[in-house]
Amino acid sequence: MGKRLKATESLKRLIKNYYDEYFSWAKEGKPTAWLNVGVPCEVFYAMDVFPFYPENYGAMCGAQKVTPELSQIAEYQGFTNDICSYARANIGSLLSKKGPVGELPIPTIQVETTNSCIMIMTWWRAVEKLFNVPTFVIDAPLVKMDSEGHHLDYMEMELKRMIDFIEEKTGNKFDKDRFTEIVKISNEGKRLWAEILELRANVPCPMNAGDIFTHMFPMVALRGTPPYVEHLKFLRDELKERITNRDFPVPHEKVRLLWDNLPIWFDLRLFDELEQYGIIFVIDTYTQAWGPRFMGIVDEENPIRSFGYYLGSGFLNVQIERRWQLMQDLIKEYKVDGVVFHSDRSCKPYSLVQPELSKLIRDNLSVPSLIIESDHNDQSGYDRNRVIERIKEFSQMIEMGRK
Repeated sequence: MGKRLKATESLKRLIKNYYDEYFSWAKEGKPTAWLNVGVPCEVFYAMDVFPFYPENYGAMCGAQKVTPELSQIAEYQGFTNDICSYARANIGSLLSKKGPVGELPIPTIQVETTNSCIMIMTWWRAVEKLFNVPTFVIDAPLVKMDSEGHHLDYMEMELKRMIDFIEEKTGNKFDKDRFTEIVKISNEGKRLWAEILELRANVPCPMNAGDIFTHMFPMVALRGTPPYVEHLKFLRDELKERITNRDFPVPHEKVRLLWDNLPIWFDLRLFDELEQYGIIFVIDTYTQAWGPRFMGIVDEENPIRSFGYYLGSGFLNVQIERRWQLMQDLIKEYKVDGVVFHSDRSCKPYSLVQPELSKLIRDNLSVPSLIIESDHNDQSGYDRNRVIERIKEFSQMIEMGRK
């Protein structure tokens, strides 16, 4: 149970170096930017503006179980506990000047996009108001399946406006040649990430969900940098080695499950615990947001327009038909026996369509599903034993249905 990847030590160094560099840039007075996860960091690396993702930081707060304390600080200042726990942890950290890595430097600028959830806009506006941070909002119109036609033209224009904003507020110019090289490196890593996700389709699966969620970090914050590619190669090769040597976290799988929505960051060990019962989560919808289906290879001949396509076709910017297609593909490709929907109190846009998806999966694929309720970042009210028991009972039901 809980068989750790050697690549995890590499990841720890990667994260430490990233935070060290962020603090160093801020101390030297070099421009930094806070971005939500839909905004392409490649543009900022090309402009010598350090990209920092508060959602990643929020996940760190959750993993280190400091979200309730930081949330209370935000709530005392009038922020309701109905808002996302990422936001409450981040704002509480800023107000108290403490957190997992100490006092966070205030960014030079902020950029966010409306393709994820309305809470991001509220969160970024709060930081803008509290700390007088210039903020740019990328407007991403809702689409049915993909951003195309006039929608795509609009997204390309929005990204060009964003670049103008960065140049104006930081004084740093957009270097097209450097950007092209960074995009090439980013694409190399995306191909590796796609390969890593594909390797999980192996039976038995070489990697559990807790590990893949942890190793998402470079896909969010380090795309386009050499360490990002080096790490993903290391991870890919280790998974291949596991398959060759038949060294699996669950050698005798009983039930292969799909996890929908964000993980429970403060309890990633949940996935390890379930392994002892032959239960393994072989794939997850959230990791696909950086995979080939939602943020695939960027067109190196026209990268800005290509990024506009991915921004405009983001995971929460499309209609349920796209989510349903993704579910069908994953269930078939990964030989999934059942789906666990995490109804996330802090991520309502992701969670709202889950009952309908559950019905579509049952009626069209005869695949059972389970809905559990929690919060991805705040352990207040979390009943771990209850969650484990419900997943165990669900898995036992699947096994009994085979007889």
